[in-house]
Amino acid sequence: MAYAAVLSLKLTIQRLLNSCHQIPILPPYPQILQLAYDEVESFETIFCSKESNSKRTEALERQIREAAFRLEDVLESAHVSDQHFLSQSQTPDGVDISYLAMKVKEEIDFFTETVKKITEQLSNPSASLLAEEDDELVSSTTAGHSQEKKSFIFPSDHDELIRLKDMLSFSRRLEVVSIVGMAGIGKTALAKQILEDSYIRGHFNLLVFASVGPKSVLREIMLDLLAKIGVEIDKTHEQSDQRQLGVAFYEKLYGSRYLIVLDDIWDQRCWHEVTTYLPDNHNGSRIIITTRLEQVARSAGPYYLNKRFLNQQESWLLFCDKVFGRDHSSCPSELEKAGRKIVKKCEGLPLSIIAVARHLHDAEKTPEYWKQAAKKVHTAIIGADKAASKVLYKSYKYLPEYLKPCFLYIGVFPHDSDITASKLIKLWCAEGFLQQYGIQTSLEDSAMESLETLVSSNVVKVRQPTSFGGIKTCNVYPPFWHICVREAGKHKFFHVIDSIGNQGIESQRRLCIHNNALFGIKNVRKSTTSTPNVRSLLCTGPHHQYPVPINLDFSLLRVLDALTIRFYSFPSAVVKLVELRYLAITYNGVLPDSISKLRYLQYLIVHQYLRIIYYGNSRSYLPMEVWTMHELRHLEVMGSDMPDPSSEDVLLPNLLTLSGISTHSCTKEVLGPKLPAPFFPVSLRKLTLGGLGLPWEDMSLIACLPNLEVLKLRCYAFRGPEWETFEGGFWKLRVLLIEDTDLEYWRANGYRFPRLERLFIHHCYKLKEIPQSIEENFRLEVIEIVDGTPSLVASAKQIQHAWGFAGLQVCVKSTLEENGKGK
Repeated sequence: MAYAAVLSLKLTIQRLLNSCHQIPILPPYPQILQLAYDEVESFETIFCSKESNSKRTEALERQIREAAFRLEDVLESAHVSDQHFLSQSQTPDGVDISYLAMKVKEEIDFFTETVKKITEQLSNPSASLLAEEDDELVSSTTAGHSQEKKSFIFPSDHDELIRLKDMLSFSRRLEVVSIVGMAGIGKTALAKQILEDSYIRGHFNLLVFASVGPKSVLREIMLDLLAKIGVEIDKTHEQSDQRQLGVAFYEKLYGSRYLIVLDDIWDQRCWHEVTTYLPDNHNGSRIIITTRLEQVARSAGPYYLNKRFLNQQESWLLFCDKVFGRDHSSCPSELEKAGRKIVKKCEGLPLSIIAVARHLHDAEKTPEYWKQAAKKVHTAIIGADKAASKVLYKSYKYLPEYLKPCFLYIGVFPHDSDITASKLIKLWCAEGFLQQYGIQTSLEDSAMESLETLVSSNVVKVRQPTSFGGIKTCNVYPPFWHICVREAGKHKFFHVIDSIGNQGIESQRRLCIHNNALFGIKNVRKSTTSTPNVRSLLCTGPHHQYPVPINLDFSLLRVLDALTIRFYSFPSAVVKLVELRYLAITYNGVLPDSISKLRYLQYLIVHQYLRIIYYGNSRSYLPMEVWTMHELRHLEVMGSDMPDPSSEDVLLPNLLTLSGISTHSCTKEVLGPKLPAPFFPVSLRKLTLGGLGLPWEDMSLIACLPNLEVLKLRCYAFRGPEWETFEGGFWKLRVLLIEDTDLEYWRANGYRFPRLERLFIHHCYKLKEIPQSIEENFRLEVIEIVDGTPSLVASAKQIQHAWGFAGLQVCVKSTLEENGKGK
């Protein structure tokens, strides 16, 4: 996690350099900061280019992390002092300015010296601190394979075997077939089952299985493959380079119909190097690769199989087989209830099921013991299983360095929670985990790409998709949650507060609490006071309906997520947290003018614990000072409106999202300074409107947005009986939702919405039909109608019929029928 510490330090120095003109009390400050920035930037280039997965490098990471923390603490502490004096408009009497400058210089010198030492050690491979383990380069997994217990095969496994066999026999060209899925899901077992299949053994005259691994070396792979096809490895081979070995392997394969399984591929480079030495004999030869990474599977070719999880019945059969043995597969009735609960928590992952079964096989077989085991499946059982932990840990260990803090951060949320992707992205950005590259993509775009990469790496799962196939909610796969918490504690990345022991809390950078009621315990509150340099306080447990005392005495705090805590009055201590980037609370009152003191705030989120609808002139307004908070990127204050700006020069130049305001704030005075006359920014990609009651003619302004992909019109966003669209506009629109409107006639005049993929029409009780010109759009995948008129449904069916019932899905739903099912 040295990467995260160094990046955080770099961004801190960068920000302080940018604001030096507002900090007059330290004359040498700019020169000192520039010196620190130069040191950090040079070290970042050196350190991040090195292999960072060795134990030796991990030891160096701890040193650089501590040095970076120390320097960042003294820089920000000095800055907070400066901000305090500036806000008081006075000279800091009694404060030794030279002492502050000296401390900053001392820490820069310490950091520089640490960098120098570590750079020397990184440049000298012989100066080994701790020997690196070499057992992951390439291992021969066929040795001893005949003695392994035959894999447990389920009926549904036969479906995957059939699909895989079809992919292995449909063409005479050399093709690659990938088996992709998360760690421990059974990719290797499926590949071995294929090699044992009687048809496959008769179809191919050469079968090879080789394990590659994350630290693959092409020369070692070639030696291993040669040995697998019966070549006796002698000194000549051992002295040959990879090209010579590859040519020898190529010659041995030439003319034969071969099937080669390359197990556990981790990068595209390795795979493409191997293919150089695989001849296409035009006889139906095949290569199977197994990988955890979807990007590797996609790069290998179009043919791949996503290994699925076991269902509940399959999981139960596997569990019983491993606990009681094939001859005793029936579980005693007194253990079945607890046993099925244990199996359910494994969520169909064979690795988890086998790890738990291995533990219970040797443990007490009593209801009491199994009930306790059900409470600690992932933390105390799977986490303690060395074999399972080793397999799972690789998925984290070999993530790119920039993704590791993003992955670990998910552990601040409870393991069974649905994490809103948009919230997670905002937190990542506020924490400073990511850098923005270029002006074409925003920081939030980079964060979403990072989340998508974690999903495609099979460490994060999508719990609920968006209407257009994106990520709405997510979480790590359960076995990885324990790794997140363990590694975060080890690297002082975050600490989960509990009611028992909080050892090591003093040096943590982030504190998170999964049970807000713990703040009511005196010892818990006291433990938080021992962390003066904490940067984040995250209350991620369920909503707590009563106020609880919370310690906010953290002068360097950047992130305060207290949305699940109820505040009766605005916490005055918040406005003293001048380093805040992210503030989220639940509070029904009016924000104070002093909120503007949070000049670095990027995300301001205020929800209400009781929604109050105001009538007449009794609406609540945000303070005028909000217009001076120029760093704001996301403003979401429920129940409050924006005041008219004091002048046309007032801007919120970085604002990307404005949410929670009523239609009264959708005025030119409020939106005009931010939004030019097509009225919306041209970079807008997703737009949701509701309750505006605008005429349909104004849709022409939205149609002109060149990058708009998702448009949701809810609750009379537009009113009137007729919407007429013309050629041009909506060039990139993929998703369109029309909900709760009085629209009767939608006339497209031949326009087909060229990129529309999903059309949702909900509760439009008067709409007669969908324009038939849409049937010419061959990108359309789904039309969903809820409570539609018979003629509207008929028009959707007609469009589907024009497609020949292929590729287009029409879903028709009724609210009454759905409610009836619920009862």
